[in-house]
Amino acid sequence: MKCSWLLLVLLISNVVQAQTLQDYEMQVRDIERFGNSYFAAYTNLFSSNFGFSLNQGWQGGAIPKQAGHLSFSLVGSTAIIPINDGNRYIRMDQLYQSANVIAAPLTPGMFTDAKGGAISVFLLDPATNNRLVNPVTGDYLSANFNMIDGIGTGVGVTPFVMPQLSVGLGKSTELSLRVMPFAIGLNEGKVDVSAWGGAIRHNISQWFTDDEDPNFTVNLLLSYMRNKTSFTPNGERFLTFNNDYFSTAGTSLELSHHTKTQQALAFFNYRVNSFVEIYGHGGVVHQTSDLGTNGVFKLKINDAYVRDVVEETGYEYRDLFKSSINETVAAGGFGLLLGSGFVKAEVQYTYANTHIASLALRATLLKGD
Repeated sequence: MKCSWLLLVLLISNVVQAQTLQDYEMQVRDIERFGNSYFAAYTNLFSSNFGFSLNQGWQGGAIPKQAGHLSFSLVGSTAIIPINDGNRYIRMDQLYQSANVIAAPLTPGMFTDAKGGAISVFLLDPATNNRLVNPVTGDYLSANFNMIDGIGTGVGVTPFVMPQLSVGLGKSTELSLRVMPFAIGLNEGKVDVSAWGGAIRHNISQWFTDDEDPNFTVNLLLSYMRNKTSFTPNGERFLTFNNDYFSTAGTSLELSHHTKTQQALAFFNYRVNSFVEIYGHGGVVHQTSDLGTNGVFKLKINDAYVRDVVEETGYEYRDLFKSSINETVAAGGFGLLLGSGFVKAEVQYTYANTHIASLALRATLLKGD
């Protein structure tokens, strides 16, 4: 599974943190910064768009006036991120540069089908800035690996499907709630996903005219969504490596991703006939996205080779990586509702940082009083 590679670069970027002598402080910091900048670049297209897509697909159209109106929806939505020459590959010269990292000039972004480029990390003598050498074999004290492969979708996507329950509060006001808890067992471990949120929408046009047009309404929608996704690997099969110089036995890490989004949208709805309703919508949406690791990374340096360099040989690290995105963007688009009576289908397009497509099937359970 591609997720099992998502933090491999961080494992290497923290190897030199075992250099506890003060002279190694800058070297440690530089490699860690390189690893962080690379991981943030690799995950950027997903992290910067998932929260936006999660908070779309709320219903448009006219709002039932009756209190007690109850409906159930199944909502699917995804960002659709074009992959082009600007985001297909990550250029290493655009990342944080470090003297003890040698990498291929290009490595794939998340949504390509290419293999990760090669990278080598060396321990340097802080006095001379030369690479440290095993006095027995003459080998450099280094770790070599490939950076993360693309997942091969060819286009950026952030798909989800979520149930939604909506209830009419009266006065053309409707409250909607969503929840999505599930877990998937994989050979490499387990993925846990949870998301929940809600929205309230209200017909504001009813307050501006005494002779309201039944076929045209203006609604205000306020919504909030949050998400947590975590990948827990099986035993020590994830983020571990062993060679002549380094061992990570006992490592136990979890990759986690959190998003929170809030938005305010105005919907301009027009009922074409009893079967077709169209609308346009626009407003703003704000997202915070946090990506990081939980758990403990254990590193042991085989002191038979580097006993003259370090004071200790066993180390534990927590919170290897943390990256945050915080942004507010304009959102706008259009939608189409088809159906009458108890069942309707709704297609919605929104541009919020990127293209977002949503599809919902909605069934009325109670018409209300």
